[in-house]
Amino acid sequence: MLGQLQKTNMDRVFDTLDVTSDGHLSADDFQALAQRMRNLRPNMDAELAAEIDDAFTSWWEHFRKAADTDGDGRISREEFISAVDHGLQNDPAYADRMVKVSQGTFRAADAEGDGYLTPQQVTRIYEAYGVDAQHSKETVARLDRDSDGRISVDEFVQAAREVYLSNDPTAPGVVMFGPVA
Repeated sequence: MLGQLQKTNMDRVFDTLDVTSDGHLSADDFQALAQRMRNLRPNMDAELAAEIDDAFTSWWEHFRKAADTDGDGRISREEFISAVDHGLQNDPAYADRMVKVSQGTFRAADAEGDGYLTPQQVTRIYEAYGVDAQHSKETVARLDRDSDGRISVDEFVQAAREVYLSNDPTAPGVVMFGPVA
């Protein structure tokens, strides 16, 4: 069963994914997010663009199959949270599948291809996802586990896993979609 911080984070994830702000997730939301990630790098190569499209399409298909319990082609907040809760309880690899898209997001923002994101690149991700960019400063400070002023792909993916798995308010990743209240 999801803990309170996980529930809060799943509400935030849902709100972030609901690009159309219609209270439901649909294929359109995930396609729009993929486009936003492709826009992070204007001269993105076709291979990375296809990887991003595939990641978001796969993410949508996973949610559609797992969460669209009424078969209407849309996922309500309740369906989403219930599916995440069920997946985390019953599938040891569930969180890994959920954070796969974070690797594509990271690669899209890593314009230099050096395996690190600058604070400015993290802010661009936040803007692309429609999350308050001001919040990205706190996120960078918490996710930068080795205090080198940048976020490695491992730090980013570990933080994305914490969004789904952690109920510890001190875990760096729990702030990826908003501050801990």
